[in-house]
Amino acid sequence: MFKIVSVNGGDMNPKEKKSFTIQDIAKLTGFSIGTVDRALHHREGIKPETREKILEVAEQVGYRTNRVASALSRKKPLVFAAVFPRELHYFYDDVRRGFQDAIERLKDFRVAPLYKDIETLGSGEEEALSSLLSQEISGVVFAPGHSHRFNHLINNFTQRGIPVVAVSTDAPESKRLTTVCVNPRKNGELAGELMANWVKGEVAILIGSQEIDDHYQKTIGFQEALAQFQPSPQLVAILESQESENRAEENTRKLLKNHPELSGIYIATANSVGVCRTLEESGRAQEIKVIATDLFPEVVHYLKKGVINATIFQNPYRQGFEATMSLFQFLVEGIAPPAYLYLEPVIVMRSNLEFYFPAH
Repeated sequence: MFKIVSVNGGDMNPKEKKSFTIQDIAKLTGFSIGTVDRALHHREGIKPETREKILEVAEQVGYRTNRVASALSRKKPLVFAAVFPRELHYFYDDVRRGFQDAIERLKDFRVAPLYKDIETLGSGEEEALSSLLSQEISGVVFAPGHSHRFNHLINNFTQRGIPVVAVSTDAPESKRLTTVCVNPRKNGELAGELMANWVKGEVAILIGSQEIDDHYQKTIGFQEALAQFQPSPQLVAILESQESENRAEENTRKLLKNHPELSGIYIATANSVGVCRTLEESGRAQEIKVIATDLFPEVVHYLKKGVINATIFQNPYRQGFEATMSLFQFLVEGIAPPAYLYLEPVIVMRSNLEFYFPAH
């Protein structure tokens, strides 16, 4: 059991101190601020015994009690606005679910959600963000569908003291608080290395748009990885589907017609269903290596059939959850996150599928 001592070295009665911060608990326990943060917010990445020790000290000093008392003393709740696309629902439904679960976990601290759904990534963001500027909100969790088109709106929120957290992709030149995503350049590099080990012929990339930072960075990473191999696969096409399943089908048909020797396709977004369906209809599904993105029932179906050979899991649920928690910690605890909160990309194949998508 930990004995509470003051930062200055003497014994300390927890009641003598009015308020404790994460930094105080880190000093008291000897653990890093990051480790304490994970323990207090029930995040993964630390040992159970470490979590138990930290929570024991937090309870002794009344850390949770102080936070609850402070939150309940507010006359108005903290309102977190979420601006997410309805399409591709395969991915953004999980981002939204992560946001919702974080809000539910924070309900004791008077945190409330406000949803502003848009149709697709890159369409409707201006209207949604502009409408939020006239409402009483505390922060925004937002998937920017363009690398810079929404900077003036994001900066406007920041100037008004309303932090914006980007999720799944980025507006890197804006004044957003942080971005929570899987490192897109590393995503592309992983896909490129995997593809280069499988094929030496013609390959193609299917993305949503080069104007979306996540898609652009994945494309660069994929190309850089291919260039490291000799002989390297030949990149014959980079096609934009604008996150439309119908457009993805059209692009795949066009690709197969124009490149009969095609050996591999990297689908850098969750928009893979139309691609796989078209490959099956063409009779070439088993000839072409496919690396997809993310994990949902339709991807699992095509992974088990061998149409998809591997997919890179980006954990959209955790992205939505972590984005919301980082916003809360900044507003309530004064903890500024780093400029990027990167999650680890995971290659999922049939052999390890059960660990990421258990059979129901």
